[in-house]
Amino acid sequence: MNNITTKSRAAYTLIEMIIAMTVLGLLSGVLVSIISVNFNVMTDVSDRKKLITRGMNAINLFQRELGMLKNTDDIVIADDQQLKFNDTYGNTWEYVITGNQLTRQEVGVGSAQILASPLINADSKFTYYAQDNSYLSSTPLSGGNRGLVTLVKLDLVMDHNGSGIALMAMVYPENFKVFNH
Repeated sequence: MNNITTKSRAAYTLIEMIIAMTVLGLLSGVLVSIISVNFNVMTDVSDRKKLITRGMNAINLFQRELGMLKNTDDIVIADDQQLKFNDTYGNTWEYVITGNQLTRQEVGVGSAQILASPLINADSKFTYYAQDNSYLSSTPLSGGNRGLVTLVKLDLVMDHNGSGIALMAMVYPENFKVFNH
């Protein structure tokens, strides 16, 4: 009789197995939710990094091309949403903030190319400053005011799920010799 009692004590009961499976199921659910949250965070960070990279590429191109400006007479249009100018080589470049995009086009060659998107349009703009760092506020700038421009600032606010990622470029065109006055 002792042998039968010993065997029944060594085995698991059905209730113990159900409790173990329930605990294992709960732990699995918790682990899956933790892994899912981490995956979503990694995806969000990756998307944010892509937006910043696109915006920085647009800003770098803008800085290089505007740096090739010969003099202020080569600024054709200077508005808070548009900048059109002629570079040292006679190319005419047009940067436009429209809708939720920053576009760039070499005038007379092809169509506009999207440099940065999506933008928060209300916060993305061009601003212009004179040599004494005073803000030239009356846009579009008249011919006389375009002649005063020595600094152009581009504010890009990339739209990332409703929150803005602010990027900025300040360009002193090298041919203006701002620091030699």
